[in-house]
Parts: sequence; structure tokens; C-alpha cells
Amino acid sequence: MRLTSIDLYLIKLTLRAPFTTSFGTYRELSRPFVVVRTTDGLTGVGEVPTLSDPAYKSEVDPPSVVTSLKEFVLPAVARRQKEIGSIGTIDDLRASYAWIKGANFAKSAVEAALWDIEAQRAGQPLATFWGGGRTSFPVGVSIGGTTVDDVLARAEKAVGLGYSRLKVKIWPGFDVEVATALRNAYPDIMLQVDANSAYDLTTWPVLKGLDGLDLLLIEQPLFDDDIVLHSEISKELKTPVCLDESIHSLRDAQAAMHLWRANGILERLIVNVKPPRVSGFSEAIEIIDACSDHGVKTWIGGMLDSGWGKAMNLQLNALEAIDLPGDHFSPGGAYFERDVIADPLLAPDGIYTLPGGVSACVELDWSVFDDLGERVFGMQVGE
Repeated sequence: MRLTSIDLYLIKLTLRAPFTTSFGTYRELSRPFVVVRTTDGLTGVGEVPTLSDPAYKSEVDPPSVVTSLKEFVLPAVARRQKEIGSIGTIDDLRASYAWIKGANFAKSAVEAALWDIEAQRAGQPLATFWGGGRTSFPVGVSIGGTTVDDVLARAEKAVGLGYSRLKVKIWPGFDVEVATALRNAYPDIMLQVDANSAYDLTTWPVLKGLDGLDLLLIEQPLFDDDIVLHSEISKELKTPVCLDESIHSLRDAQAAMHLWRANGILERLIVNVKPPRVSGFSEAIEIIDACSDHGVKTWIGGMLDSGWGKAMNLQLNALEAIDLPGDHFSPGGAYFERDVIADPLLAPDGIYTLPGGVSACVELDWSVFDDLGERVFGMQVGE
């Protein structure tokens, strides 16, 4: 394919309800979107699901992402097209910015936009394009509350809508009590907790108190850049440990599997696959396949994505190698007061069925996109 232009927008999204994690509470998000156009008249869109600050990971705040895109990633794509005459494949695209260390979230948006174009050109949904065989699957909700009563109220709403998997955010002082309350309220539901790196080597032992609750997993209890120490504490926990922030690439996933296998506890490793965190869908698929080959369970995580980004993640969730319900929905329905897709995504009784169509199989609402967005950078991609 030949590109003619690449534009970068910031879209202001407002959550319908505040979302709290161990590192902060979010209500308004400034979200970068990359819009790519081609010589044959196609337009591809990729979202960068940034948060307001770099508390989750470095390079996940809008200023960092915008700088990486403007100064390095997008110029590298333009140079690649000039050198070889086109961005012929996704591999060509990835090769253009492979020399850039980090900037995974920034890279992921350009790749998503080109996947959108590839799927449009093929007239296929992304799920088919990526080899997905499932047309419907269970999905889960993520609960970011501030009190036990708040969490229970959100859980009641989610369970009432038919969701069979709940995830709750925890941190020191807000962990065993809230998980126990949820388990007592819903003895048979799939339940997991997410610490977002909130514990250290002195505070993590309290998590042993979760072992009797039959949880699916404890997600990222320790440091955001650690794999080794997670493998060590996994020997002392009966509940599987899930890595999120620690996994940036296929190599990281392979390293984790090596350590858990060496400790004789490979069955207690789970990997959360977030395409933006690993630089895009291509790397995400490689991680999913590698984990499946070794019997390690995976699921698709979310980043408070807009309906557009969420629809792409749901297309990826069609891969049969994915084992557990992903983070795609909120207890109260749509995440945002106004979203960039024309119709909200729905999962009756906690089951999402892929709609027919092309690419993400949802319609981008360009009027809302233009109303909420601001074009902050653009470049023509010449010969």
C-alpha cells in the first residue's frame, strides 16, 4: 500500500463514572488517534489508549505518545515508504520503526490503523484476517471502586447484566476484605484481582490471604518492570500470578515461561495481553500463540479504550488460543459519556457476538470524532 497522509488527533473522552486503580482515579482522558490515508482512497484509524499520566507505565501519557509519534515514529514510516516505494505489508511498517526503543503505545496506533486498511482492502473482519475462529465468547468487566460498598454495588450491576467474570482493583489496605466480600456475595462467579504493581517485597505476603477464595488470578502484584521476583513469590502463592505491565514483547513472555517452568509452577503463570503495551496486534498474536503452545493461559486486557479500540480488541478475542474472558466492558454499560462509534458495543448476558462487517465491524462516528477531537499534527507522505 502507498500512504498519502498521516494525521494525529487528540480526542477528549469523559468517563460516565470515575475509575480508580492503585495509582489514581480517572474521569477525563485525552486520547491520541492516528488517521492514515492511502492512494486508493482508504482511511485507517488507530487508537492509543493513553491514561492521563505515566503512573501505569512510562510512555503511556499523551505528551510522551504525541512526542514519539511526531518526532520519531511517523517520520520513520515516511522514510521507509520513500526508501522502498510503499508500505507494502505490516512487516514493512514494523521494520520502519524497529530501531526505536520503547514507544510501544505510539507504535501500536500506527499498526492498528494499517490493520484497519488491510482488512478494508480484503473486505474481511479483523478476526478472520487474524485467524480467529470464534464468533461469540464470554467477556468480563473491570471494577475500579474506592470502598467495599462501592465495589459491591458495581458488581451487583454487572452480575445483573449477566457478566460471569469480575475483576476488582486492589492495593495495600484494600485487598483481602474487598475480594472476600465479592466472593461471599458471588460464590460461583469467575473472580480475579488486579494490583497494578501496588505491592513491594514487604507488603505482598498479605496476598496469601487470597488463596482460599478460588480466584482466577492475582494480576501484577509487584513492580511494573519485574518478572524474576514475580516468579519467586509465585512459589509461595497457590493462586496463579498474571503478568501485565511486565510483558512488553514476545521475549518477555518467553522469559516468564522459562522462569515459571524452572520453578516447576508453569501452570500458575497467566499472561494479560494488551496489544498497545506490546507495540501492536502482530506482537500480541505471537505472544498468544507462544503461550498457547506451552499451556499458559492468556486473556485480552483493556486500557479504558474507546469503542473503536475496544472493537479491535474484541476482534482479537476471537482467537481460539485465548483462554479467559477479557476486560472489555464496564459494570454500568458504555465507558464514556460520548464515544467515537455510532452504536454502543453490547454483550447480552455477558456474551459478545462479533457483528458481521469489515475490519473492526463498527462504524466510526466522524461527527463526534471531529467534535471531541483536535488535529495536533499532520504530514504528507510523498515519494
